[in-house]
Amino acid sequence: MRKITLLLLVSFFSVSALAQLSMGEREFVANYLMASQQYIIEAVEDLDDQAFNWKPADGGWSVANCLEHILSTEMAFHGMVQGTVSSGGADMEFDNSMADGVLIGNFNNRGTAVTTSPNFEPSGKWSTKAEMLAALEESRMKLVEYLKSTDHDLRHYKMELPVATVDAYQIYLLVAAHGQRHTNQMLEVLAEMESM
Repeated sequence: MRKITLLLLVSFFSVSALAQLSMGEREFVANYLMASQQYIIEAVEDLDDQAFNWKPADGGWSVANCLEHILSTEMAFHGMVQGTVSSGGADMEFDNSMADGVLIGNFNNRGTAVTTSPNFEPSGKWSTKAEMLAALEESRMKLVEYLKSTDHDLRHYKMELPVATVDAYQIYLLVAAHGQRHTNQMLEVLAEMESM
């Protein structure tokens, strides 16, 4: 009986260990999220209100609009992951990990035009840059804390996006890449403003 109990305990802990993200995966996505956050901060922190809210001649988004879009999408993506993992639908056969680099490259690439869905259009939810940067810090801390502590193997939760099929872990890579993409857009807007 003791041998069976020991075998069951070893099996349980082996499965639990396999059903978690590796330390390398956790550290990579956490570092990428924090680097993306720092890139955003460096782009906007010294802007005055005029530069922060200036819109391009073609009617495109201002820096403020881009930052609001980043904020609204990342918490929505986090909510999607929470809903997916709480449904308990892990697919242990699903392995999309080889696509990490391609997804990051495609998502942060400004060469491909993407139209956002209406619910992610900027609406003026935040009134100041300081509020937005505080919201960004809170959001990223929440995401990193979740990624460091979750027991779910996010690699085996399949999620369908309009642009690709991804695993739940990759959602957080896309959050960071998406922040990078729109920070590049902010820099383009500022360059246009300065050229006028």
